[in-house]
Amino acid sequence: MIRISRHRTRKVALTAAVSAALATILPMGLAAPSALAAAPGAGPSSPWSDSGYQPRPGDWRPYVLAPTSHDVKPVAVLSADPRSGAIQGDPKAALGGPSVKPVRLVSSGDRTQSPLLTLDFGKEVGGKIKVHVAGVSSTPPKLHVCFSESQQFAATTPQANNGEAAYAPGCDTANIWTGYPGVAYTYDADSHTLEFDASKLPATVTDPQLRGGFRYATLFLDGAGWVDVDGVSLSFDAVPKQANPADYQGWFLSSDNELNKIWFAGAYTVQMDTWMSDTAKSWPYTAGEPDHADSQVPYADPGQEVIFDGAKRDRIVWQGDLAIQAPVTYLSTGDLAAVDNSLSSLSAQQLSDGYVPGESLVGQHNEDEIRTYGEYVTWYVYNHYEHWLYTGDTAYLDKWWPSLTKAMTWLESVRSQDPQGLIAFGNVGSCGHYGYSDCGHETYVNALYARNLDEMAELAKAHGAASDAASYASRSVVLKKAINDQLWDSATGAYRLSRETPGVYPQDANATAVLTGVADADQAQRAMDYLHQNTWSTHGSLTVSPSAAHAPMGPMYEPLPSGFEASARLAVPDPSGDTQASGLELMRAFWGYMLSKDPGSAWWEKANAAGDPGISQFTSLAHGWASGPTVTLTDQVLGVTPTGAGYTSYAVVPHPAGLKWAQGNVPTPHGDIAVSWQALTQGFQLHATTPAGTSGRLAVPTQGKRVSVRLDGRLVWDGSRAAGGANATSDGRYVYVDGVQAGHHVLHAQNL
Repeated sequence: MIRISRHRTRKVALTAAVSAALATILPMGLAAPSALAAAPGAGPSSPWSDSGYQPRPGDWRPYVLAPTSHDVKPVAVLSADPRSGAIQGDPKAALGGPSVKPVRLVSSGDRTQSPLLTLDFGKEVGGKIKVHVAGVSSTPPKLHVCFSESQQFAATTPQANNGEAAYAPGCDTANIWTGYPGVAYTYDADSHTLEFDASKLPATVTDPQLRGGFRYATLFLDGAGWVDVDGVSLSFDAVPKQANPADYQGWFLSSDNELNKIWFAGAYTVQMDTWMSDTAKSWPYTAGEPDHADSQVPYADPGQEVIFDGAKRDRIVWQGDLAIQAPVTYLSTGDLAAVDNSLSSLSAQQLSDGYVPGESLVGQHNEDEIRTYGEYVTWYVYNHYEHWLYTGDTAYLDKWWPSLTKAMTWLESVRSQDPQGLIAFGNVGSCGHYGYSDCGHETYVNALYARNLDEMAELAKAHGAASDAASYASRSVVLKKAINDQLWDSATGAYRLSRETPGVYPQDANATAVLTGVADADQAQRAMDYLHQNTWSTHGSLTVSPSAAHAPMGPMYEPLPSGFEASARLAVPDPSGDTQASGLELMRAFWGYMLSKDPGSAWWEKANAAGDPGISQFTSLAHGWASGPTVTLTDQVLGVTPTGAGYTSYAVVPHPAGLKWAQGNVPTPHGDIAVSWQALTQGFQLHATTPAGTSGRLAVPTQGKRVSVRLDGRLVWDGSRAAGGANATSDGRYVYVDGVQAGHHVLHAQNL
């Protein structure tokens, strides 16, 4: 998640008991989750290739993009261009197979004359390329491989990527020092050289360096001569601690095929960002230095994984990216060791005054940014809170509690510099941002800090510091009032960017104000209405209105705040349901658009207003901070959220938003929570199976109707009030039943 000058194994199987319990869903038309589950890619059709694919209850495995092993092969030959040389034989020989006759690549000169053979792996992959070389000419040329996440930015024409085709044909770029948009490409910084001993052929040649993220691999030669190839494969080195990367612990499925693909593409994107901690990138490279990813993340366990921001680049751990990636991990693979190692490595970088750097301090480039990103200190606190909430790991909380309080002291010291009580990072030189730098008293940053205060109040209670909890809670109330007094524009019906830029009403400000509880119900609805009317465009929601003349960042599509907006829309207490439905509409528009483009399996770092990758060939197209919908679909649409540490208490509050049905599995430290629901013609039915050691709230939406509600066949709500001594309440939108104990339960609402 490079910013440059723009400032920018817990495994709990679904038990037989849970499967049996969920089988009771069958009468309402849904199969038990395990009953119809098939192996990845099995069956006559696939949700990824069949435009008419219809989701089937329980059949979630065809959506899994992750491979079942760490040996991956390309699925097709994308192109075979002889250029000034020749390609002799069937290019498909490069795909391998029994008794295949090699394809011969013949070059008449240097790399500008070489034929290009481009293989398609069908989706984002990463690792070390392996090429089976069957033979070479007496004076063999050099064999190179180039990588690209997209066809659009695979340099194949002289003008592409600022001249990259002359040096690394078929590559995009992962090196900011040559080939960054606007910077001339002056040497081969991106292709990998595959060394072989001509006297020991045929042999499989393995790339000594990994490539973190690509879909397309292009073979080319440097020098006159020929090379015979009869097989290409990949050592898939992402998620190295997961023996079977497709073996998910959590999943989501619904009646909407597009949303299902969005959930699984988000999970896969985070897997593509998960690597051993000694595979980071250290910049700057020296002139002429080739691509490599072999640096150690400071303070990380070298024997464990970490979660980088992007598979291709930056390949370091970032606080803001981890805020999305960690919950995705909790809800999909359960790879807690990778989260722990990532968060611990960032925690250990804390400076003496409490400031926490935004990214892993790998190389001089990141060292130079050590105090740039004040916003990311708020994400540091958030990350620890989320870790405690999802995992219940109190020992981890206790270990880092002093660091958390120091970080909050630093944030408060910045806030206290303002007589009006808001944070701005300009005076401390830390106003770098996920996407722009206003340096003023922003709604976005202050809302994040207000949430930190609420989070620290909870964490202080868990840590046994009651007086600290009260102090944090009271400061939150004061800060939220200051935000509303100074930054809410009642005439416009939206939150301002900042005090210094009052006439701009950005996406991030308004979405975070809703998500952090700064906005009340009326403000939340008005803020979402403002964005819908002013920032929604062809491919989703822009960062600011195109008419915002004084915005420090022009309108573009940023997946991080777009994820916030989708979640905020589902969070609005919307009687009509239109705003909540628009949250799913936004997912389909923006994330569905990204799925229609390369690499078609992972999420982009950013997109410009035209819908192209936002930093051209340098853009990371497998960037975990864009995976927010995976969390939103589980936590809000399916409706399963932890309300106590490690799901000791939970809430199951579905947000149908126009869907007919949804189901899923949520891994917790106590065992899986399995949930399914269906919107019925005359009501709503929810099934939930929860593990021992937990209790919680179940809810059914009233959909604007007067309903009676039964829990396991017993009347608990008669349409107006609780019945039979049940702990049931209603706010007009839902009927809630609290204190539900572990086991399988059916909550059924019937229209009256």
